[in-house]
Amino acid sequence: MLFLPRIGAVDFRDETRKSGAWLSEDRFVVVRQSLAHQTAAARIGNSHLAIYASDDQLARIEARIGSLSRVRAKLDVPAFFAVTPEMRSLQSLCHVSETDDMASRAVQGHIAAALLIKCLAQIERSEQLSAACPEGHGEALIAEIKSFITKNATSDLPLDAIAEFFGLSRRHATRLFREKTSMSIAEFHERERVRQARDLLVETSLPVGEVAWRVGFESGSSLARTMRRVTGLTPTDVRKSMARTVKT
Repeated sequence: MLFLPRIGAVDFRDETRKSGAWLSEDRFVVVRQSLAHQTAAARIGNSHLAIYASDDQLARIEARIGSLSRVRAKLDVPAFFAVTPEMRSLQSLCHVSETDDMASRAVQGHIAAALLIKCLAQIERSEQLSAACPEGHGEALIAEIKSFITKNATSDLPLDAIAEFFGLSRRHATRLFREKTSMSIAEFHERERVRQARDLLVETSLPVGEVAWRVGFESGSSLARTMRRVTGLTPTDVRKSMARTVKT
């Protein structure tokens, strides 16, 4: 089985280790079929993809692409490997194709097969990642908080609400986030809003005031002040820079 987190982190445990390992969106784990294992999501809203490959399926893949002996040699125990951007794109397509009609199921099957082959190739050519120890929970939790803020950047996110959502005290959430990122939660939230505003300025012709409203600022002037402080540029500067790039 290949287990790939898509949204959020999970605590992965199996019978070969005494403690769990935190598995986040940047890595996947391979577990042989006969090995007992379990996972527990860090928070509500977690999403993952599990691919089960039988011996017959692997034999068919070997008939098409060659021996998987080097892959099999690495899988005596659960092994962790990095997720590539191409794998992440295929994983997203697997979720997009989750509908009930026959055509969509067929497409999803082909995408899952392509993802499986990409995972096998990654296993063959790359080194195993060290399994995160329990102390890695802090890193996984920060990744969770950052992902949550990014997905909800346009909304007001009071610190108390974020801390409560992740089962933390306000003080612990503040200390841990600054320790791992060298910035406060509020600063990260602000930077995410500015980043999303910059994307809209580059990708659309929306008025600055509309862009500001869409990413959670009260007005265009408020966005301009914050963007200048964070990036040194105003919305006008961003669009002028884009125009020069297009011309060249």
